[in-house]
Amino acid sequence: MENYYELTVRELIELGGEARTPQRVNSDKAYKKKINQKKLGNEQFVRVKEDFNEVKKLLSLEQSGLLMFLLGFVKFNEEGQLFNDSKRMTVSDIAKLVGKSERQIRTVLSELETMSLIYREKVGRNVFVSLGEAFFNCGYSEESFKFVKVYKTRLKEVAKRLTLSEIGFLMQLLSHFHWETHLLVDNPSETDKSKLVIWSRKHIAEELGLSIDFVKRAIPKLRKVQAIVEVKSAKTGLVLDPSLVCRQEQKPSFDKIVRTINEAGLTKENFKK
Repeated sequence: MENYYELTVRELIELGGEARTPQRVNSDKAYKKKINQKKLGNEQFVRVKEDFNEVKKLLSLEQSGLLMFLLGFVKFNEEGQLFNDSKRMTVSDIAKLVGKSERQIRTVLSELETMSLIYREKVGRNVFVSLGEAFFNCGYSEESFKFVKVYKTRLKEVAKRLTLSEIGFLMQLLSHFHWETHLLVDNPSETDKSKLVIWSRKHIAEELGLSIDFVKRAIPKLRKVQAIVEVKSAKTGLVLDPSLVCRQEQKPSFDKIVRTINEAGLTKENFKK
């Protein structure tokens, strides 16, 4: 077997190999970056990795809410760092934006940090906050993983009109919407839409371990900001807004979501008893 590391450039090329100059390597990287950007589109989003599904079971609504709120401020390709108006965000900045005391925010951040969902970095007198890259990604990645996209601009619009608990409720729903119809279901990865098992409010409460009273109060608030939409097909299902969250490579329009649901031929049997 040839030891390719000991060949000259000419010998390598004669054997069908390729030699690249440093300039060519940089050019190839720039091209790959351009292609990746084209795939991502101009609208920035955060990827919530599938591994988050297990950790979220340990979170309170307030913890989930603060975490979801912070997704709107993560900067593209900056290793999870949070920015507001081009400045890195401190614990104090977050407290002001959320309308809580620094002590309250420090407590919640400390709890999130123990699960590696965020981390804090002290620089001089400031304590900066970043998202944990084990669970979130905003930027280019060579890593392969399943994820839900959360669109940052839309998230900020929604979050400023909700309480932390309501935002947290929304985050708890991320792993439960169907990849194609956006309906809240038992089986979000199902490819055969005739097999969907669709949730009602009762099932949401049961699956998330929440009181039915809270769910009944929170859903109208999420509907008011159009984070959740009711769609009737045999019976009424709950759909997460595709301009806010998405599991597909290309973000579908709401009209396409409705069309997909209507064409699925769902019956009352698809609704969980």
